[in-house]
Amino acid sequence: MSRGDRLPWTARAEYRRLRSAPDMPAPTHPVVHRTSGIAVPADDGATLLTDHWAADDAGPHTVLIRTPYDRNGVAAVARFLAERGHHVVVQSCRGTFGSGGRFRPLHDEVADGQATLRWLRAQPWATGLVHSWGGSYFGVTQWAYCDGELRPDAMGIAVSARRFDEAILYLGHGFSIDTPLAWAYALGVQERRPPARLWRLLRARRGLTRGARTVPPSEAVPAALGNDPQFFRDWVEHSDPGDPWWDPLHFASDPAAIPPVTLLAGWQDLFLVGQLHDHAALQGAGVRTRLIVGDWIHGAAEITVIGVREALRVFEGESEAAAVRVEISGGGGWRDLTAWPPPSVPHRLELTADGRLAAPGIAHDSGALASRYDPADPTPDAGGRTLNPFSAGRRDQRRRERRDDVLLFTGEPLAGPLLVMGSPEMRLTFASTNPRADVFVRLCEVDRRGVSRTVTDGYLRLSPPVAPGEPRDVGVVLAPVAHRFAAGNRLRVQVSWGAHPLHLRNPGTADPVRDHSRLIASIQTLFLGGTTPAMLVLPLSDDTAPSVHPTVPR
Repeated sequence: MSRGDRLPWTARAEYRRLRSAPDMPAPTHPVVHRTSGIAVPADDGATLLTDHWAADDAGPHTVLIRTPYDRNGVAAVARFLAERGHHVVVQSCRGTFGSGGRFRPLHDEVADGQATLRWLRAQPWATGLVHSWGGSYFGVTQWAYCDGELRPDAMGIAVSARRFDEAILYLGHGFSIDTPLAWAYALGVQERRPPARLWRLLRARRGLTRGARTVPPSEAVPAALGNDPQFFRDWVEHSDPGDPWWDPLHFASDPAAIPPVTLLAGWQDLFLVGQLHDHAALQGAGVRTRLIVGDWIHGAAEITVIGVREALRVFEGESEAAAVRVEISGGGGWRDLTAWPPPSVPHRLELTADGRLAAPGIAHDSGALASRYDPADPTPDAGGRTLNPFSAGRRDQRRRERRDDVLLFTGEPLAGPLLVMGSPEMRLTFASTNPRADVFVRLCEVDRRGVSRTVTDGYLRLSPPVAPGEPRDVGVVLAPVAHRFAAGNRLRVQVSWGAHPLHLRNPGTADPVRDHSRLIASIQTLFLGGTTPAMLVLPLSDDTAPSVHPTVPR
């Protein structure tokens, strides 16, 4: 164990960002000490290395953070909270940064979380509230607390979900290889010596691209990095929807047993859909919940700032905050809501055979558009909700939209702004020469210069029973959004049959994900107009309510 007062240089920029953020309370305990490397015993005897940040005269409340990453990575947050009179406990998950045992993602978090809470509750200085905090895998460790006898008094969970597999791995019944590949790469380099780590990070884009193209997909991580983590092979092996292997790793299955929680989500974050499902379940169970959704990708700096402010709000006993606060992308500012989703009116637009988005009810000519899907040259994702930093977020779609395997439908310039809040839906009829097919629908906004960017998208993997060439009616629910389309801009819908590696290419066979030894191309035919109209349904919301524009939401 060692004591130190200095903030690691890697944390100083984030600390300055926290200090300069508006609406933050001033420090009350400027002299803070860090006790590093406390050995907290797990139930099986492994030692979980833990840091304790506090001032000598700190108050009774504690913030608990468990992480598989470098504890120095949250040093800025720990010091900032400790300077406001709170104890902060930061622990490395087993098998990471000196903690004993082997890191097996998800598997040991319930037991290790309970051991840590027992240790914490026994400390003479931990006499007040215990508030767990953090996002992504930090959030996973918090959901795991809810399956044990001891729980925090409150939780602050950013960009995470109770069911890890359903939230980010197997959305739409495919396998979202981009995110686990990027995470495996990051885990594989994080504890290497600085020169080796820097070398690997400089080559990350090339490595991730190489891994995503690798056949079979089970070899993606070795191809990208050289490592062969067991957890990635497990996820590939257990990729069928509903595989019981995942059942013990679904945390907080009883929503009514979850303590009060603040959820921070992002419109461009990989956990978005799963996290909003969690919010709905918590609301249904009567759990006191606050939801904040911003227009950010995974790991954005704004998440930390807002998350720290929310943790301080709990200790300050503030209760007047809105139940839901969302940032309206497209420059619409922040808005307080009583619930998510807010009331809306369905607005329908029909996809026409000549590539337009038009008002329904008009006798549009019927027709069909055919395109070839080739898994050997899979349709690229061009952005989206992924952990991959080189492709995440609202990307320019022009290169993707030039491909023959992407069908485009574009509306007229908008006479006025259009506010969409909720989950758009796409209803279409198509046939494939291969009954095993994917459908990917992306809603974009095209600005006055003709630049098309992602707003939201949805994906679905389909399987028999249908015969080759038999038409099938399909409904695709796009990810939730709060977006303001600007006057003069146009809406655009992309319909394609894949988005690799955001969603692993469909090989056109029943071969498992670990295989893909055969890649079979197919022709997809989209039917339009007549008795088989393709219809986009947008949830339109009131654009007259006042928006608020603080840097940090109150």
